[in-house]
Amino acid sequence: MNINVTIDKLCREYTDLVDEEIEEIQASARVLPAMARLFDADAFIDCQINDGTGDSIVVAEAKPVDNESSYRRPVVGLVATKEKEPAVYRTFNLSVNTKFMKAITQEDVMVVQTVEPIMHKNRIIGVFIIEQRMERVVIKGGSEPEIIDGSAFENVFTESDSNDDLNVADTIEEGLLFINHDNKVVFRNKVAANIYSRLGFVEDITGQDYERISLAKRIEGELANVQEVRVGSYYFSVKMITINRQDVNYIVIISDITSEKLQEKELILKSVAFKEMHHRVKNNLQTIASLIRLQQNRTTNEETKRDLADTITRILAISSTHEMLLANDMETIKLNDMINTIKDNMLKYYGNDDFKLTIENYGGDFDIPFEKASALALILNELMQNSIKYAFVGKKKGKIVLMAIDGLGDDIKLIFEDNGCGFDAQTTTGGNMGWTIINSMVNEKLNGHVKLKSGDNGTRVEIVFPSKPL
Repeated sequence: MNINVTIDKLCREYTDLVDEEIEEIQASARVLPAMARLFDADAFIDCQINDGTGDSIVVAEAKPVDNESSYRRPVVGLVATKEKEPAVYRTFNLSVNTKFMKAITQEDVMVVQTVEPIMHKNRIIGVFIIEQRMERVVIKGGSEPEIIDGSAFENVFTESDSNDDLNVADTIEEGLLFINHDNKVVFRNKVAANIYSRLGFVEDITGQDYERISLAKRIEGELANVQEVRVGSYYFSVKMITINRQDVNYIVIISDITSEKLQEKELILKSVAFKEMHHRVKNNLQTIASLIRLQQNRTTNEETKRDLADTITRILAISSTHEMLLANDMETIKLNDMINTIKDNMLKYYGNDDFKLTIENYGGDFDIPFEKASALALILNELMQNSIKYAFVGKKKGKIVLMAIDGLGDDIKLIFEDNGCGFDAQTTTGGNMGWTIINSMVNEKLNGHVKLKSGDNGTRVEIVFPSKPL
């Protein structure tokens, strides 16, 4: 396939380049064979993929004449990832050239890259890449960095009462660079040298033009600015401080924040997985409730209908906790939100035009940890369900009051009251399914205890449980 056709096809499929920019890349590709001969090395043009990853795609290539190529197969159309080719990513990110930085080819060969930007109307549209095998690279001639005496700066940081010649600058955890008025690096500490070595720079950065090795662009006119940058698999915080002395124009302080960023990414991934889990559980529970509802509609036995309705509200009570966790994007649920959701479910499934029910809620709005939320939702569901079904038989109206208050220490005291007919607590609770669930959930899941008092004026239930996980 014609090289211009290939470039046009790849650029339109993978990049956001427009017609005149693609034509500029095609024109640049015509000099690629001459560059390969001149440097006797592999030469490429890469364009950045417009998917937000920072990766690039090879759109043109040329092989050396006298030296063996680093590649056994053509690489046009292959992706150059920012992790394996940080020099390409850096040049695209900063619109500056990058010299002698290590990279790994698509065939897993270690090479050294020099990358130059291809500009069109002040926009970087592609990069020239010259690649040499690691064993063939020799820093000499024009690539030799200018030697600048940095001893004056080292002396400033040298404070030692012993003979170990401790350099204070090398005890600093951050990389430190001094840049003079010619934009040359006149001093770097060992941490900075180590950072650039890990990034793949082959030669010492002392004496280099800072633009060639910069991790972030300097904002002219600002006394100090901090930028976060990513180079390959590393993350850095780069602070530039203008001091404008006779020998130093500004200082660059580089902090490796890779571990912090990876921890942030891990937390985000865990949060996404956490939300996805709750979303799936909620949907599954609602599907089960729908299936039971279908079965409820098919039966003619009234007792079976009531039992199935009880089961549906129990399932929805558990489902509501997962739904609230999704809505709040947190690992706790507000107690008031839980009460209101369960109340709405109760009125929906047990509502009766001939009976007016009032449900009031007072007290503090506590944060309930996820591991306690489903159990507490079931308990509240059973308390309300029992009252609605049994406490107001023969009455035109009824009232339920819920109060949440601070108990002793970190305990929460939840008080449930109704003004119904009451019941014999000794004989009723033992065989009642609802009370079996309540006692089991309070003891086993909440690590709490229950107090029950019932009489002609209504029923009062006190549940005390620790607010924090054990």
